Amino acid sequence: MDEGKAFVISSGALGQSLVNDIHGIPKVDAIYIFCGNKARHEPWAKNWSKIRGVFTSIKPICESLKKVAHECDHDSIPMSFVPKQMLTEGTASSDEQNHNQLPPNYMYSVIFKEIILEINDPDSKSMNTLVKYCREKNILEQEINEFRHNYHSESAVWWYTKEIFLY
Repeated sequence: MDEGKAFVISSGALGQSLVNDIHGIPKVDAIYIFCGNKARHEPWAKNWSKIRGVFTSIKPICESLKKVAHECDHDSIPMSFVPKQMLTEGTASSDEQNHNQLPPNYMYSVIFKEIILEINDPDSKSMNTLVKYCREKNILEQEINEFRHNYHSESAVWWYTKEIFLY
């Protein structure tokens, strides 16, 4: 990533150790802590200027990201989900080697991200592909229908973090 900004959403427990590693990176513009215990994580989070807040609901994070996205070129905001151990292990000699060593869960998350951000209408090929995948993974039909009827590209981050897509 030569230009642009990165926005990080982390759990509270991971965030406490991750923030120390990424806070000094100039490309990281904002960090959001998403957890179940706001009181536990707010005290340490206040020590870091890039942390935009500690949240127990994804909706305020999405609203904040929408505002920031309008300030940036929307197409230049890359999202990647790399396991922490990949960040701490030694680097490979080439990008191709790095991609070959990435765990399957990371690769699936990248593909899923691309699909969910491409969906513009309920009848799109991307939507149909994702619905087919969900059915193969035995996702409840009610949840699939909710996604199919209520999904909008403006709420992609909210959908991406829904429980049905996290496993």
